[in-house]
Amino acid sequence: MTNPKDPGKSLLQRLSRKTNFRSRSVNQQKSRDPQLLGEALDEFVDQVGWQNQKSLAQLHTKFPEVVGEETAAHLVIERFENGELILRADSTSWATQLKYLTPVLLEKLQAAAPDLGISNVKVLPPAGRKTPGGWRVREGKRR
Repeated sequence: MTNPKDPGKSLLQRLSRKTNFRSRSVNQQKSRDPQLLGEALDEFVDQVGWQNQKSLAQLHTKFPEVVGEETAAHLVIERFENGELILRADSTSWATQLKYLTPVLLEKLQAAAPDLGISNVKVLPPAGRKTPGGWRVREGKRR
């Protein structure tokens, strides 16, 4: 019934209203009944295989509640790879302090998002600022 190459198309077909009800069987008519949008989107996410991305997005929204408002103000989720959640602090001092608290952070994050399977938390210092261009030497003005 669903097209594995384009699951979004099957979702749109189910939600669209341009269908002839007389040509459908009773079971198919039941599937045409209006659905809650959240349930339809959850089904779509399951079909496409975006469960990890959905769980990570939910963790993003409740991140300040999980780690605390003050900590979340200085910390951002950078990426999630192979069970490792990589966080970036806005200063080196915050990064150093949070490295000591990684076991506590790991415990809180695992409790908040158990379906993600977070096995490790890594806190990185802020990224170095890149200066555009590098050294400036004017051409032809050698003395």
